[in-house]
Amino acid sequence: MKRKVAQGSLVVMSVAFAIGLVLIFSAPSRGIDEGNRFVRRMGGSVDTNQFERVVEGAIRSNQMGGFVLSFVGGFGVLLSGHALYKEL
Repeated sequence: MKRKVAQGSLVVMSVAFAIGLVLIFSAPSRGIDEGNRFVRRMGGSVDTNQFERVVEGAIRSNQMGGFVLSFVGGFGVLLSGHALYKEL
């Protein structure tokens, strides 16, 4: 039973780690997309500083979320892998 739990945990944590990496590396394009949506919501014209703040905020948010997911997922992969290794 412990082995199945460790294997399931390993899969879930690996997926979380991968999603975190994708969020980190796709943050700039997601930030630009958020900035473009902001411009459209504001009628097509905004101050450059506002646009930059929206883009940078979105980038940082995605990077932080990706970091948390990849950190927790990576740590979980290590713990699950260690648990499976001890079972052998």
